[in-house]
Amino acid sequence: MTYFPSPTYEEVTDPKVQAIYDEIKAELGFGIVPNLFKSMTIRPNFLAAQWQHFRTTILQGTLPRTLKEMIGVAISQTNHSEYALRVHLHSLSALGISEEVLHLLVTDPANCPLPERQKQAILFGLRVATQPQDVSEQDYAHLKSLGLSKAEIFEIIATANLFTGVNQYTDAIALEIDQL
Repeated sequence: MTYFPSPTYEEVTDPKVQAIYDEIKAELGFGIVPNLFKSMTIRPNFLAAQWQHFRTTILQGTLPRTLKEMIGVAISQTNHSEYALRVHLHSLSALGISEEVLHLLVTDPANCPLPERQKQAILFGLRVATQPQDVSEQDYAHLKSLGLSKAEIFEIIATANLFTGVNQYTDAIALEIDQL
């Protein structure tokens, strides 16, 4: 059982929260407000900040959202974060990623049938999330040799940072998995 409620749109009385719910439903692309955001309504300003952080990190930038969600799968699987893992897998499925790729992202991301550039971005994001002190100049050089720009490498790091925090948050409050 989750430690914070996840109120529906109809249960929300704060106009600021209702406006954020409307943005999330429109911009996320699935027509729902995930429990991740619903659970933050106890602090509307925190919800607004977290939505803005998510929006600018995942929905904007040069890297495709699918790659960022794949990084989220690798991080969530490693952290055993069930809520985040399920949501990322659902998002990727809805975005057209095959079941084979989804299965390998969970079980063996290094051997997933993706272009090398994408695989290395995922593995780098996982390393940033789990062993940030071990990231080296060679890691950056390798990504650059695959054609990733500084801005794209920054996005990988920002994505890893965001999803590490999401894992911690959703696990700490025992967030219920959305009915997807």
